[in-house]
Amino acid sequence: MSKLIPTYNKGKWTTTEFESDDDLRDFLENILSEPGLYNFDKTALEFNRQATIFNEEGYYCNSPFRSKDFTQYWEDQKNKCRLGVIYKSGKKVWYITRDYYMWLNFLPIFDKEEKKYGFAKVRDAQYHMALYECIAELNNQHSAILKKRQIASSYFHMAKILNQYWFEEGSICKIGASLKDYINDKGSWKFLEEYKTFLNEHTAWYRPSNPEKVLLWQQQIEVKVNNRKTARGLKSKIQGASFEKNATTGVGGPCTYFFHEEAGIAPKMMETYEYLRPAMSSGMITTGMFIAAGSVGDLDQCNPLKEMILNPTNNDIYAVETNLMDADGTIGMAGLFIPEQWSMPPYIDEFGNSQIEEAIEAINIERSRWKHELNAEQYQLRISQKPLNIAEAFAYRKESIFPQGILSRQIKNVEEKIYPYELIHLDRDQSGIIAKRTEKLPITDFPVNKKQIDKSGSIVVWERPVPKPQFGMYYASIDPVSEGKTTTSDSLCSIFVYKNAVEVTRETLGGELEQFIEKDKVVAAWCGRFDDINKTHERLELIIEWYNAWTLVENNISLFIQHMIARKKQKYLVPKQQILFLKDLGSNRTVYQEYGWKNTGTLFKSHLISYAIEFIREVINEDTDDSGEVIAQTLGVERIPDPMLLKEMSAYYPGLNVDRLVAFAALVSFVRVQQANRGYSKRRESEDKPLVNSENFSKLKYSPFRNIGRKNFKNNKRVKRSPFKNYR
Repeated sequence: MSKLIPTYNKGKWTTTEFESDDDLRDFLENILSEPGLYNFDKTALEFNRQATIFNEEGYYCNSPFRSKDFTQYWEDQKNKCRLGVIYKSGKKVWYITRDYYMWLNFLPIFDKEEKKYGFAKVRDAQYHMALYECIAELNNQHSAILKKRQIASSYFHMAKILNQYWFEEGSICKIGASLKDYINDKGSWKFLEEYKTFLNEHTAWYRPSNPEKVLLWQQQIEVKVNNRKTARGLKSKIQGASFEKNATTGVGGPCTYFFHEEAGIAPKMMETYEYLRPAMSSGMITTGMFIAAGSVGDLDQCNPLKEMILNPTNNDIYAVETNLMDADGTIGMAGLFIPEQWSMPPYIDEFGNSQIEEAIEAINIERSRWKHELNAEQYQLRISQKPLNIAEAFAYRKESIFPQGILSRQIKNVEEKIYPYELIHLDRDQSGIIAKRTEKLPITDFPVNKKQIDKSGSIVVWERPVPKPQFGMYYASIDPVSEGKTTTSDSLCSIFVYKNAVEVTRETLGGELEQFIEKDKVVAAWCGRFDDINKTHERLELIIEWYNAWTLVENNISLFIQHMIARKKQKYLVPKQQILFLKDLGSNRTVYQEYGWKNTGTLFKSHLISYAIEFIREVINEDTDDSGEVIAQTLGVERIPDPMLLKEMSAYYPGLNVDRLVAFAALVSFVRVQQANRGYSKRRESEDKPLVNSENFSKLKYSPFRNIGRKNFKNNKRVKRSPFKNYR
């Protein structure tokens, strides 16, 4: 179905024809940019020309009531409020969506800057938001918006809903929130009341409602025809519902738009969304759009919005490319994020363009002041409410105990695939353990969806075990589970395999001896669970037997320990008396389990986690120039190739379920104390007989065996290297 969009160019009005919605969608996707880059010029003064006329004259049209000019004016404006408007200035083109046009020109709001009622000013962040939602709808997808505060989102979305109510026959729009006060006459519904009053008083578009009560309007009026009562009107509806008690209360039936108010404090929103989706489709055709918009409140209430923003494709949310994933400028696909620096007063030019660089500079100055004036928790909370990037919005509000900068850089390294890996399935036959590559993917959701059917995942291997590995070359650590199939828990079984450090003495071809440390590192991991807990135990057994790994087990749940004892394989389990960190901490004295360690209330949080922090902060290599100045450092975090473990570290706060981190922290604690008490294992080799290792090493960016005497150059300067090096 073709559309003729009103088009303004150099003071003249024409139309632009689009033969289909697909053509319009392609046109708009080419226009979509981001605030600061739309480059509005004086043409932007035309976007809200009708509002300017009303402000100056006190009315819109001075033609006599019901005259030809009067009728033509209001029909023309109605057409623009239903189709939107294209504005051109030379090579620059902008599209003002129908709802944004109506909001700018016919729906006044309370202006906080001027402290009075008036029309919204042109702002590129709001323009961007309106354009994003329009494109999402044309793509038959839904919208998720993570926003800073004070962007007038509620005002805009009430305008969007009212636009449908005012002009479209039979539309059904719904508003929902976790608390009733967000949407009733104390919240968003108040804006609808204000809009309706203004339109009925100052435009030719009078619309009566019956019923007309808070949280329920229907556009109709009762009339008599042949002495019989009947209803006349568009029959469009606006309904409101709150979800204090039930996530699906009042949301049944067809829906044109559903707007979830305060989506950042809506812990049940995903349930509402899944319940509504059938009501917004007909077969494979999308007939309505779910819109979630909000700022982040308490972290335990924002997970649904976080899921929609960070995993848009999995949730049928329209995704846009952004370089605002984190402070490092990581590029990714996400729902719409509106940061503090977009449309931030006073850093907005006369035409509504965001002055991004100036805004960021001002924000950084303000943050420097906060850092000196506020405690750590207050500081983090303020940043989360005025975020520059998505990571800041969802960051833990208290001062993170893990160094976020170090973690984010390593996550980026891992995502850039500088750590080659295999996805492995282990099995057993008469000859022993068989390792086969699998297409099955590991679990990459954190936290995992409780209702996910298959939680088994795959084993991720960054380095296969050496042939016939000596006992003690590899360590492992397990955080077990107590049951098989579950839809009520997000706990997973987690295991990490760790290659111990080795002191290598190598005889060169010239007969000289050189020594270096082949550093420790994570070589394999699995996180998951089977419906049958015996299969979970069998997978753990295969992994530790494949690596011949001495294994640390959390014995709060002893089922796996019993499994290994029953199979007479307890030699792989570290006895409690050999877990030296327990002795050092004086912990687990009253625990009578022979193997493993018990995670008491304070052991992990107060002690073991500090080993993990020390591990990632440790400087394991330094490059120096000829003057001895350090020009580059390699940190211990580079020994961790597992992105999910890194994400658990980044997200960690007391009380969060972190299966991977528990297993890893225990492992590092065990290894560190072992090394301190027993030193490194030793290996002697000849240069003409190098150690046989994983096939993956051929793919690494650097040789795993970096030793003294290797020449390195940076900026044409010879770089001196420490003999104690790590490898990726």
